[in-house]
Amino acid sequence: MTATMGKQSAAGQAATDRRYAIRINVQIDADLLDQGRRRCGVTLTNLSITGCRFESDYPLRLPAPITLLIDGVDPIVGEVVWAEGKLVGCHFAEALSPTICNRIIRTLRDRAKRP
Repeated sequence: MTATMGKQSAAGQAATDRRYAIRINVQIDADLLDQGRRRCGVTLTNLSITGCRFESDYPLRLPAPITLLIDGVDPIVGEVVWAEGKLVGCHFAEALSPTICNRIIRTLRDRAKRP
């Protein structure tokens, strides 16, 4: 598990970072809908109740409203808040309940164990 705090802005000033939730490293395949309703595949690389980081070959504007679609979970609405190469940071419009966050992680770990 990793927690991220105290991120620097592009201008070098300390950015106000409201990400106090623990981020868990994951490998989750998901689909992303952008504001134009175009769909593309992404891979979530970390997840918390307040947001996620994912890899995408699809260029996104900043800020960009998006919807993440993960198997077995209701669509998650969020906004792209940073992008660096193929890595993208997303803040969720509403925090996930810890139960939903744990269900996503547990379900995917169970799938990985199946032959």
